[in-house]
Amino acid sequence: MDLIEWNTVFTDVLTGVILLGAGGIVGYFTGKKKSSLAIERKRELYQPLLEELDLLCNFLKKEQIKKIELPLLNESVVNEYKYGFRRKLKEKCNKLNSLLIQYNNINLVSVAQNIIVDIFEESYDELFGSKIDGVSFQSDRYGNSWEVEHIAEPIELIRKANFEKSITLLLQSEGMFDREVCVDSQNEIFEPIYGELVSIFNSALNININGVNFKLPPLKKDIDISPAEYMALNDFFNRFNADIQTIKKNKLRKEIIENTHQIIKELKEIIRKIVDIYEVEEI
Repeated sequence: MDLIEWNTVFTDVLTGVILLGAGGIVGYFTGKKKSSLAIERKRELYQPLLEELDLLCNFLKKEQIKKIELPLLNESVVNEYKYGFRRKLKEKCNKLNSLLIQYNNINLVSVAQNIIVDIFEESYDELFGSKIDGVSFQSDRYGNSWEVEHIAEPIELIRKANFEKSITLLLQSEGMFDREVCVDSQNEIFEPIYGELVSIFNSALNININGVNFKLPPLKKDIDISPAEYMALNDFFNRFNADIQTIKKNKLRKEIIENTHQIIKELKEIIRKIVDIYEVEEI
């Protein structure tokens, strides 16, 4: 083999070594970049999101009234490019976010308020004969006349009043009656009732208008307890739990918990892989 051929072989080998070395260096720095990005995502994104979702599961076990705010989940949906989730996990996060919006749109305090108003009006009719407190006649300049029914002041008040604080306490005390009333003194029969309901009904019945206490009509039914206590005997929670909005919110709650558990499982798997591939070697 002459000198020119040996030079060619040497050049080819040297070039291969240089390229291999350069490739190794590029691969090394590329690997370091991937490692750094993965560890940063785990620390700054995945772990905080996992903790937020864990808190959500615990929250939903004992709370159904307050709205749920998950800023990190919302961030993962709005700025999904930061998280690098695979398609299926992105879809699960989007679904959970959508379920939470639906859940928050159902106001159980408002549902309870409407039921309380219905119970009050029905009981008022039963106890006092009618929720109409009189009729007036009105006319216009063209000779047209008509009757105007005047709703009793307690009815008007309970329709407009805000009992959010009392209703929240009531909803949190389901099954925990805090007083009893005697419904049959001769046979000594007592029934449990909720104090918050009695308080709400009392506030609507015992009103003061321009410094003067409103005088209730005579009772049309003989009762041994106060009108407010009688109204509170109605099974509020039976109506509340059968309401379509309450049923829908309970169903959403179950879906949210199930979906959250799925996301938590996948996040833990992602974090475990990052630790196994990038962090165990560095320890």
